[in-house]
Amino acid sequence: MNHPKLWLIPLFLCIAFLEFWLMNRQGDKRHTMANTVMNLSIGAIDQLFSLSGFFLLFMALDFVYQNFSLFHFENAWPQWMLAYLGVDFISYWYHRYSHKINILWAGHVTHHSSSLFNFTNGFRTSPFQGLNRIPFWLILPVFGFSPFVLVFTLKISGLFDFLQHTQAVPKLGWVEKVFITPSLHRVHHGKNPLYIDKNFGSTFSFWDRMFGTYQEEKEPVEFGIKNSDYQDNNPFNAIFFQYKNIWQSVLLNRDWLSKMQMIFGSPDWKPKNLGQIIARKKTERIETQNGHLVYASFQLLTCPTAIILLLAFKDSIPVLPFLLFAFTGLAGMVSAALIFNKNVGCNFKSIELFRLIASLAFGLGLFGLIGFSFGWYFIFYLIISMGIVLRFKMEDSSIRHLSEVHARQLIKRI
Repeated sequence: MNHPKLWLIPLFLCIAFLEFWLMNRQGDKRHTMANTVMNLSIGAIDQLFSLSGFFLLFMALDFVYQNFSLFHFENAWPQWMLAYLGVDFISYWYHRYSHKINILWAGHVTHHSSSLFNFTNGFRTSPFQGLNRIPFWLILPVFGFSPFVLVFTLKISGLFDFLQHTQAVPKLGWVEKVFITPSLHRVHHGKNPLYIDKNFGSTFSFWDRMFGTYQEEKEPVEFGIKNSDYQDNNPFNAIFFQYKNIWQSVLLNRDWLSKMQMIFGSPDWKPKNLGQIIARKKTERIETQNGHLVYASFQLLTCPTAIILLLAFKDSIPVLPFLLFAFTGLAGMVSAALIFNKNVGCNFKSIELFRLIASLAFGLGLFGLIGFSFGWYFIFYLIISMGIVLRFKMEDSSIRHLSEVHARQLIKRI
């Protein structure tokens, strides 16, 4: 990831928050703080992990290009035009198979699991989606396309994809005969029966017309996942939800055909023991306090900026500080998402204190050894975070967070 990320991510954030402000000013509920923070947290996870994902993609493309390409294009504009067309064609089929094969859907469902649809959905992508697409793109260097051109083209295509995630843009008439528009992409995200498995195109809509998956927007779109017990209140659950379903099904089924069907079959296929698989252990939740909201707001003011700077200047940051900053920034954003989604567990205070103290201890030791100058900003952030956490009410770590009924039952047992 190069230094332009320093400008592109803030630009996209400004676009998203402008939409957020305008919609809320009009009383439109297409944005909520809980959903926005969820999307940004998932996006931060994806952006950091995509550093290795794009490296693996480039290495795989380069290996095929060096060893199996039939010919090499000249580095001129025809290669760039054909490359964009080729990338978009492969994107269509990768996207379509991601809705048809369960193990691919597990990496793609994160992008569809929100019940709201706005620009921040453009950030909501699982790191596994980037890994899953690598085998699909390996056909392109066989036909002479340079790995650099392909990766750069893929990034440009991703910028276009981001701009499709809005309800603020109406249908665009004749434009939709050639290009994917926000209206066509809204259809793709719809769980209405009319809209299921439609409009897989990334930039061009004529692939959908050619292969029978084109659908205009004709009725209000209902967003989210059909026939699912998924709850959108935890970024890690959003990323691993379908993988957990697959894994539990594989473990519980003795029939190998059913195991393979769960992995490589349609996402709509359900095993006989579905009731056992979807049973979830419920965790006690506590009321969100004002202190929690202060803490979440502080994380949102600091962590996204830190992650953007981390991505922009990654080449000048030593590996261990980079990993420490990345982990701490992601953890802060995930904590904010849990708070705004009222998904704070009984031991939240204890976990956050342990994480912050461990990060502080590791940071002090690390910076003492290598003398990293920016470490003082990191230490300052941790101290403020700990100060806010320490002011959480004691209910977080005592029996008082339980309901009175549960408390009385526990006392009787004692």
